[in-house]
Amino acid sequence: MVNKTVWSLACVCFSLSTLLSLVGIISVIEIYYNVSIYYASLYASIFAGTLGFSSLVTPALFSRFEKKKMIIIILCITILCNIVQMFISNYFVGLAFRMIPAFVYPIAVSAALTIVGEIKPNDTNKVVLGVSSGSILGLSITTYLGLNYGFQMTMLWYVLINVLSVVLTLLFIPEFEGNKEPVILQMSHAKSKLFLLSILFVLFMVIGISITYNYIPLYLSQVTDINGEMLFVTLFLMGLISMFGTVFYGYLLQKNTKISIIFYPIGFVAVLFAMGLFVRLPFFEFMVLMIFSIFDGAANTVAQYWVTSSVRQSPEFANGIYLLMCNFSIFLGTMIGGAIIDIISIVFIFIGSMIAMLLAVPFVLTRIKYYPNVK
Repeated sequence: MVNKTVWSLACVCFSLSTLLSLVGIISVIEIYYNVSIYYASLYASIFAGTLGFSSLVTPALFSRFEKKKMIIIILCITILCNIVQMFISNYFVGLAFRMIPAFVYPIAVSAALTIVGEIKPNDTNKVVLGVSSGSILGLSITTYLGLNYGFQMTMLWYVLINVLSVVLTLLFIPEFEGNKEPVILQMSHAKSKLFLLSILFVLFMVIGISITYNYIPLYLSQVTDINGEMLFVTLFLMGLISMFGTVFYGYLLQKNTKISIIFYPIGFVAVLFAMGLFVRLPFFEFMVLMIFSIFDGAANTVAQYWVTSSVRQSPEFANGIYLLMCNFSIFLGTMIGGAIIDIISIVFIFIGSMIAMLLAVPFVLTRIKYYPNVK
C-alpha cells in the first residue's frame, strides 16, 4: 500500500507540473490569442512566476489542514481552470485562469513531498521525479499536441491527467494530518546564512537552465532545422532521459554530495557551450541534447536536496521554498530568454544560460566551505 501511495503522489505531482510545459507551445499561444511573442511567453511563464511567489507562504499557511482533502480540492480547482481556458479566447481572462492553479499548486506538491518524507523518506526522489517529469516529459507531449492539434487539445490533455490524479488520490492516498507548528515558527528557521547561500545557488542555477530550456522547441525548428515528427521524437527522448537524470543524480548525491553539487553547474556550462557550438548541425546537436537532458532532469533533485537540507526542522516550509526558487527562476529565465531573442538573436540564449550558471558556483563553494558537515 505504501508503494501505491508514493507512486500516486508522484502522479499527482506529474499532472500538476505538466502545466509548466506550456512553454513548449509559445508560438501556438501567440497565434491563438493573437499577441506578440513577449505576451505569449508571459502567458506560458506566468504559471511558474505565480506559484513561485505563492510557494513563499501557502505551503506553511495551509500545512495545518488534512493533506488528502487539500490535494483533491486543488486538483478540482486546476481541472475547472483548464476547462475554462479551453473555451475562452480573451488573453487577459485566460491569463487569470492560468494563474489560479499556479497559486494553489505549491500546497499540493509540498503536501505530497511531506507525506512521502514521513511514510518512506528514501522515496522522496520519486515524488521529485513526478515534479520534474511533468514539466520535462510533459514538454514533448504538450508540444506535439499543441503544434498538431492546437491550444484547446493541450488544455484537454491537462484536464484528463488531472482527473486521473483525483481517482488515484481517492483510491490510494490515506488521510494525513496537518502540521500544527505555527507558521511564524516555521518561517523563523530560514534566517540562517546557510539557507541564504542555498537558495541563491538554486536561483541562478535554474535561471541558467530556463533561459535555454524553455526555447528548445523554438530554436530546434528555426535554427537547427528539426521539425515535425523529428521534433516530437527529440523532445520525447529528452523527457525520458531527463527522468533517468532525476534518479541518477539522487544516487550521486547519496554517494558524494559535495563533488556532485560542485560538478553540476560546471558540467552544465560545458554542455551549454557544446549546444551553442553545434546548434546548426542537427546530428551533433541531437547528441548534445541527450546529455543536456540528464543535467536538466537532475535539476529538481539538486534543488530540492540543497534547499531542504538547509531547513531540516520545517519540511513544509522547506518544500515551499524549493518550489519558490525553482519556479520563480523559471519565470525569470523564460523572460530573460524571450528578451534575448527579441533584442539580439535566439542563438545567444546559450551565453545567457552559461553566465547565470557560473554565477551559481560561488554560492555552492561558500556553503561547502563554511558548512562542511551539513548534508
